[in-house]
Amino acid sequence: MGAHSLRFSGETNPEFLARAERAAMIARVLVEACLANRRVRECLASDSMPEFTEERIRRSPIVRVEYDQAIAIGDLGSTLSATKSKHWGDGPWVMSLERDDWFYDNRITYFYRENLLYNRRFEQRRRMKELLGREFRSLVGQAQHKRSTKAIFLRYLTEIQADAIRRRLNCEPGDFWRAARGRSFLKLPQRQVQLEFDFESYEDDQ
Repeated sequence: MGAHSLRFSGETNPEFLARAERAAMIARVLVEACLANRRVRECLASDSMPEFTEERIRRSPIVRVEYDQAIAIGDLGSTLSATKSKHWGDGPWVMSLERDDWFYDNRITYFYRENLLYNRRFEQRRRMKELLGREFRSLVGQAQHKRSTKAIFLRYLTEIQADAIRRRLNCEPGDFWRAARGRSFLKLPQRQVQLEFDFESYEDDQ
């Protein structure tokens, strides 16, 4: 079996050399940025991770694979493979690792952009489960199931479950189904935040 050529069909020598030089420059940028990352330096210095070496980094640097709605961090091949079926909007864009980027050393790390659609859907489903409690939280997964049409979901919903949706989420079961599917957003009660009361300041004001 003959060797595979890296030259594109119809590519001239100057075109091939220019493309090879650009690829080499990009590779250097990715490697240098990776080695400058704080988390990478921490892993390289750790005695508990002997497999994490500079040679490995130079051969396969850790990168950011960015989409409109999320960022994945890992080695290029694995990260592109793991995200190819994700519906995160435009992308992927391969970017160099930033100095303060944190990541798991043994698996791909995902970050969802806070104000974009994917994260809003994720946060809404999580809040719906919190409000429904242990007894009824599974309703979110049932509504979200790919085979669960609105008609099927409502058909098998019990009166007790429908009442829990109305009381705890202040919406009708049909609206609940749409929200669980990520097709709409509900006005859900905000999480309560416990604040510390400064008694000393209070006394000073008296």
